[in-house]
Amino acid sequence: MTTENTAAVSRKRSGWRVAAAIALALLLPATALAWICVLATPEYGRCLTYGEQCDPASGILMPIAWWSFWAIAAAGVTALILRSSWTATRRIHPILVTGQVVLAIVTPAAVIASG
Repeated sequence: MTTENTAAVSRKRSGWRVAAAIALALLLPATALAWICVLATPEYGRCLTYGEQCDPASGILMPIAWWSFWAIAAAGVTALILRSSWTATRRIHPILVTGQVVLAIVTPAAVIASG
């Protein structure tokens, strides 16, 4: 005889929550892969080692990558914390997940462009 946990059964999985979890899970691997691509270039290695051939735009692009990385994390955690039973959540989830996806494109692009 099996008994079901009613709290676990009554909680529905929202498609937006799943999308937020997937975007949050892919954040670190995508950023790490972008950094590997940048660090593998000889120009960036020379910039780190000798301070030569540095891209002047990296002073602008690195803060963009930094803040968009943390904005993705904040939006993902917020989307996962919000309860599906709240009426405002139905309007906020799409905004948060769309913002996550846009920033998930911006972060690696800014990292790669800075190299």
